[in-house]
Amino acid sequence: MEGSTDEGLSREGFEGQAGTRVEPMPAPFDVRRVDHPLGVVLTLSGELDLATVPLLQEQLDRAERGGVAVVIDLSGLRFIDSSGLHVLVRAERQLRDSGGQLVLVRGPRDVHRVFELTGLDRLFAWCNSPSAALRTALDREIGSRRIPKPAANRQTAA
Repeated sequence: MEGSTDEGLSREGFEGQAGTRVEPMPAPFDVRRVDHPLGVVLTLSGELDLATVPLLQEQLDRAERGGVAVVIDLSGLRFIDSSGLHVLVRAERQLRDSGGQLVLVRGPRDVHRVFELTGLDRLFAWCNSPSAALRTALDREIGSRRIPKPAANRQTAA
């Protein structure tokens, strides 16, 4: 086929030798941190597994100081394994014990399904966006600081 637009294009990367399929390399794991007056937002992308958990743990260790709200946005996550679940459970407990809180932004269906299958979907506070998660954290913070209404002053008869 002369003049074909495919002329000279290699199929390298799609098929290896002897027609075996070569899978593309997964996108690298990334944690982006944004400090906000209401807390810290950590946005995850890629795959959270045994090899990448230390990267998240490092960011969590820095974010957990000070008992603030930590929002973890899972919307860019493609995969999570048990080690990823474990680091999130541990972070939730540590934050709660230090007066902070953890709010998760829902990930893709396949990622969220792992939380459902393990029952961990009931452990975490969930939101659909980082801004909603920060509002949830603020509402909880305000609610926990409310001063109970004082009892009416009663004078006893002498």
